[in-house]
Amino acid sequence: YFEPKLEGLEKALLQKFPDLSVEIISATTDRSKSLIILSGPKHPATLHMYDAVTHHFDDIGSSYPALDKPEVLSDMKPYPYAARDGLQLSAYLTIPAGKEAKNLPLVVLPHGGPEERDSLAFDWMVQFLGSKGYAVLQPNFRGSYGYGYAFEAAGFQQWGRKMQDDITDGVNQAIKDGIANPKRVCIVGVSYGGYAALAGAALTPDLYACAASVAGVSDLPKLIDDRNPNWPEQYLAALQPEWDLRFGKRYADEAGLKAVSPAFQADKVRVPILLIHADKDSTVPIEHSLEMQAALQKAGKSVKFVKVVGDDHYMETADSRMTVLRELDAFLAANIGNTKAAAN
Repeated sequence: YFEPKLEGLEKALLQKFPDLSVEIISATTDRSKSLIILSGPKHPATLHMYDAVTHHFDDIGSSYPALDKPEVLSDMKPYPYAARDGLQLSAYLTIPAGKEAKNLPLVVLPHGGPEERDSLAFDWMVQFLGSKGYAVLQPNFRGSYGYGYAFEAAGFQQWGRKMQDDITDGVNQAIKDGIANPKRVCIVGVSYGGYAALAGAALTPDLYACAASVAGVSDLPKLIDDRNPNWPEQYLAALQPEWDLRFGKRYADEAGLKAVSPAFQADKVRVPILLIHADKDSTVPIEHSLEMQAALQKAGKSVKFVKVVGDDHYMETADSRMTVLRELDAFLAANIGNTKAAAN
């Protein structure tokens, strides 16, 4: 901080709420009153007015007002591990409330981006999965933000390669530690995470019992070729070197890109696949899931495709998110959940 008053306010709030993230989003000029957001893994974001003179808090509202009993939510803890090449990785592990971290069905939930990252924060999908009895592993594989440029650059041109190995190594560590039941592991993801889920099923077919992709990429050459018609030519010209750096040159490495594109590796898949995609997605067009569905059907594999009507890449509406959760719930129950356990 460069402003002493703001630094003092932040420190006072962190001292008062040591287990939560504190974000000051607005304040009066003299900093006597501030709007703050409090959040944490078991604390959905809440908005408050804080009076620095009286030290009084006024509660304004919660992002999830019905989740008012933190004891029913699941604990999320750091879960560091080493990749096979020795790179130290950060992950987060969520254990269902009331469960022991032993021999649990595990959902691996790689983040999107891939230049994003997971953190100790409330996540609606993670908490849903925890409420259903699944442990959740969120690996910050190489290429993730927040660990310095060298760590991010280590993910360049590593789709389906070292980035995928990092996810695989996290799963194997959870199995080795006795946390995950090796026969009840499913990989689920959104956007790049959806790609990682499909790549996990195709490139490591013995590791997972199922895979679910929401708005996921299936064809890297198609992703590189796709251009939004509204993008100006200057933007495209500036974007191309960046894409060459992160993916590799489209026509110089056609075979390499197809080797890590799930749509071209569908014959290797051995487990049921769930595909969910919104029809208005302009970030990852729905054609990626349709192509994956067709490839899996041609290869005689088990696949279900669900089209979400009227939404975009981010599944913004409550109806869309409920569709995603209902489909995931049934899919996981049939493959690694209570239904599967009873069958075994």
